[in-house]
Amino acid sequence: MNRVCNSARKTFPPPVLLLLFLLFDVGSSWPATTHLGSVILSWQTCLAVVIGGISLCLTLSGLLTLTGNKTTLNALHPDRTRTLVTEGCYRFSRNPVYAGFVGLHLATALVLGSVAGMLITPLLIFLLTFLHIQVEEAGMQRLFGLQWEQYCKKTPRWFC
Repeated sequence: MNRVCNSARKTFPPPVLLLLFLLFDVGSSWPATTHLGSVILSWQTCLAVVIGGISLCLTLSGLLTLTGNKTTLNALHPDRTRTLVTEGCYRFSRNPVYAGFVGLHLATALVLGSVAGMLITPLLIFLLTFLHIQVEEAGMQRLFGLQWEQYCKKTPRWFC
């Protein structure tokens, strides 16, 4: 089972998972995407823009905070982490980049009117958690021990 999980992690790193889910959003709303030029600013579109904007800012902020602290961005190698980052958006969530990915997927599904895309959002959360977050957090526990445990006690995995 561990071999299968490792293979899945390498095959589906977080950006690839996001891309696959975005493609699903487009594919599951195909008739609607042909009429995007005539979309009037509805509550759905406005909500999608707000969620998408916040999610993009969250993702970029998380990535910039990691690079600013000279630590790895590569989710496949948590052992290359040099610093436990707890500042910026990492004060509110242990995984702001992944939360941003989920928001970008949800915003895309909303703007395209993909009900199926919205309904599979929990699957994206599950895959990110099972394939990446749990492995990364185990690595952080090994690298940072008590400091990691204290951080986990005060900072949620997602935002709640």
